[in-house]
Amino acid sequence: MSSLQVEKTNLKLLYLRLSDSAPLIIAQELGLFERYGLRVELQQETSWATLRDKLIGGAADAAAILAPMPLTLKQTLPQCDEQLLSGLILSSNGNAITLSRTLYEQLELPAGADSAEIGAALKSYIDTRDQNAKPLTFASVYPFASHTLQLRHWLSAAGIHPDTDVRILVLPPEQMVDTLRRGDIDGYCVGEPWNTLAVQEGIGVIATPSNTLMPAMPEKVLAVTRSWHQANPATHLALRAALLEACAWLSDRSQRKDAVGILARTEYLNLPESAIALSLGDELIAHGGQSPTRNPDWHLFAHPQTDHGRPTEKKGRELLALCNDIAPVDSDTAEVFCSDLYQQTLDFMRHRELNTP
Repeated sequence: MSSLQVEKTNLKLLYLRLSDSAPLIIAQELGLFERYGLRVELQQETSWATLRDKLIGGAADAAAILAPMPLTLKQTLPQCDEQLLSGLILSSNGNAITLSRTLYEQLELPAGADSAEIGAALKSYIDTRDQNAKPLTFASVYPFASHTLQLRHWLSAAGIHPDTDVRILVLPPEQMVDTLRRGDIDGYCVGEPWNTLAVQEGIGVIATPSNTLMPAMPEKVLAVTRSWHQANPATHLALRAALLEACAWLSDRSQRKDAVGILARTEYLNLPESAIALSLGDELIAHGGQSPTRNPDWHLFAHPQTDHGRPTEKKGRELLALCNDIAPVDSDTAEVFCSDLYQQTLDFMRHRELNTP
């Protein structure tokens, strides 16, 4: 039983079919929500924009969302009077950039080419194409997303201008593989397991995982509206505590094998265990037929003994500075990353542990 007097016991949480939705699913399966006096319904959404709109509109209580989304809400919804805030970064890393196998083979790269070599070959390929050829098209999952930032960073590092040399469009994560298979896009940046799935199906090659490209970048955060937090502060605290416990459980690599089987189930990701297991096991298969290689911290979940889960204004400003390269953003929104709420969670959990027989 929770020592908190929560204002609301029945909650609806939103998530997408991604491996780093694991904290919500694990908290449900291990009974962590119940331990803090909550009864939670997990509801799956298809796109980040739909999830955002439902959260703001009050159709749900909280959601696991992209870290830049609360920071850039005014840019995507200028007429919105609500704010999204976060007191917990659930995870960092978790994404990758995948090229279609057709495009990759046209780059004529040697076996084992690294991220920089792939980028350089792509730059050369673009430069030598017919000027009347249709520009290469890449996809990200949301206008202001870590995925967009990572894709633009990788292209820019190779000397490819992300606004003029290629086309970048937005697609929901679970549509990436099918769209790549149809040949409608040439590559994408998305969260796992949608990169691994493309490799396993023989239609994609992973150019780089995000953790080697921009390490420890905040990826998913727990978000609620400011008005919901103000009406339900104890409920919000209980929710953060349950999810931080789930994140800590996932931080133990020996337990992630159990998580794979849970995530793969029909009611959750409904995807093959073989696709989910690689990134959660810190392993990468970049190209079909290769053996797995180690990729430490592909998923980096929050833990009370590290600072990865703490949302700070400094982290918010760093993300906003990157977002400003896409379009002008309001730098004052960094305050929606609430370090005080994270500290409150830690203090509550420590107090609870000390006073539990």
